[in-house]
Amino acid sequence: MNFVDVDLNLLRVFDVMMRERSVTRAATELGRTQSAISHSLSKLRFLLQDELFTKHGGEMRPTPRAMELLSDISTALATIRASIDRHQVFNPATTRRNFRVGLTDYHAMTLIPGLIREFSRQAPNATLNVIPANGPEIGSSVYLRQVDCALTGAAIRDDPSLLRVELGQDRLFCAVWSGSKIASSAMTLETYLASSHLQISADGIAEGLADAALKQMGLRRNVVATISNYLVLPWALRGTELITHCGDAILQILDEKSEVTLVPPPLAISNVNAWLIVHRQMANDPGTKWLRDVIVGIYNGSRATRRQGRSVEGSGAAGFL
Repeated sequence: MNFVDVDLNLLRVFDVMMRERSVTRAATELGRTQSAISHSLSKLRFLLQDELFTKHGGEMRPTPRAMELLSDISTALATIRASIDRHQVFNPATTRRNFRVGLTDYHAMTLIPGLIREFSRQAPNATLNVIPANGPEIGSSVYLRQVDCALTGAAIRDDPSLLRVELGQDRLFCAVWSGSKIASSAMTLETYLASSHLQISADGIAEGLADAALKQMGLRRNVVATISNYLVLPWALRGTELITHCGDAILQILDEKSEVTLVPPPLAISNVNAWLIVHRQMANDPGTKWLRDVIVGIYNGSRATRRQGRSVEGSGAAGFL
């Protein structure tokens, strides 16, 4: 097969398959039948002399050859798309585009309500998918175009293909059950070290910012249990003397019925960064830029609400959630 015989729509199929990892979902996004997508894949396999995608469970996983081709093909398509977009005006009010946002469960709790409302208001005909973005692997999801952008606090390795923008920082506090003895007085380092701790870790293994701070002091805390997300925090702490950590953004989510109190930690702990990540090839895409602006607006509004809300400073155990 010669290049002149190649239908460039085949490359669109490849690009979408790399994101969707599913013939069914690729067909839906491209507005084609599953058999048409399968036929295009057969042509691509013949043209490129590689299987490209192999089935593992319910997912079509790319081969090493497909991963090698991703950058070149995606770059070429992004260049073509940018050339066309320069002569078109993106209108969120009329677009039917599907957008995908990667969020950690921490950011999801604080941003999803406002994000969905604003997204639906500005783009009533578009669809929004929120994808879990817990852990450093979210950089790969952006690189592979599985999400349009991602908001994460995880440390992402430097990659020239990824654009990182720091939106802000959250202060880390100790979270305890409001009925515990710990909540009734200012926390000392002695109390902190003598207590049992609950670690919140997406993979159940990675240490937190508190552990890094303690290690510099030659100390360690007594972690007795690990959970993978913040949503179960009130139930995990209730009726215990456990201590865990969370950013102050959680203040706007829970109320007094949650029975959680934030207490300033008795040691200096680094703040939680919020990074917005996007692939550089999509940084100037009008739709992606609009989505980024929506997320930044929601995040900044969230920070303003926190500043106007109740302070968790003061008498050591203030700031009931």
